[in-house]
Amino acid sequence: MSLESILKQGDKSGRAGFRSLIMSLLIVVVVWELLGRFVIDNDLVFAPLSHIFTRMYGMALTGELWKHLKASGIAFLFGYVLAVFFGVATGILIALRPRIAYYVEPWLGALYATPMIALAPIFVVLLGIGLSSKIAIIFIEAFFPVTTNAALGIRSTSRDLIDTSRSFGATESQVVQTVLIPNSLPFIVSGMRIAVGRALAGVVVAEIFGSVAGVGNMIWFSAEAYDMPKLFSGVFMLAGTSIALMALLARMERKVAPWRA
Repeated sequence: MSLESILKQGDKSGRAGFRSLIMSLLIVVVVWELLGRFVIDNDLVFAPLSHIFTRMYGMALTGELWKHLKASGIAFLFGYVLAVFFGVATGILIALRPRIAYYVEPWLGALYATPMIALAPIFVVLLGIGLSSKIAIIFIEAFFPVTTNAALGIRSTSRDLIDTSRSFGATESQVVQTVLIPNSLPFIVSGMRIAVGRALAGVVVAEIFGSVAGVGNMIWFSAEAYDMPKLFSGVFMLAGTSIALMALLARMERKVAPWRA
């Protein structure tokens, strides 16, 4: 099969996936609205989509919505970008240096399995309430899946590719740049997709403990007040961000590794 046919198949797969996503969203919208109007007709427990979007529109007009989005967006951006940068670097390092991996990987596994809600108060005490503690929590949440997948990508490289490049006189740094890193790119992007969900969960945890504004803060106080339309507004903003970023990273993955589509 030629590269051109592989790329065409990847584009068709992407369009089919987009159509499926739109269809599934329409189904959820209809079912949610009917459920909120005719089955659970109580805004203290549930809310139809029409009420949720009306509340979001009202918050957008008053500026409250943009205040929360800005607070969460800045923290997410810094925490996620730093996690990707240091996660990729750490993953490559422990894959290329087994002696370092012996010391580091057990701690990575232990911290990866630790629920961040247990550690969040420590970051708030050390860094205070504000942007720094939020970035730290989001960073920790997103760092581990990126690191794990980057290391897996390096280790999964075929030995034949490495030996072939060395037979043509490639140095160690050239092998890393031209063979190991390109081979690990699909794994890194997969790790970035996993990290999106973890980072968004970190936003909520961070803003419950260490913030006076943000989507997580809004969700927490809305839950305490049983304000379901406002609570679901925050949930929808996080879900929409996750869907958009997942779609963007899936498209990136098809570009860097079209054969996987």
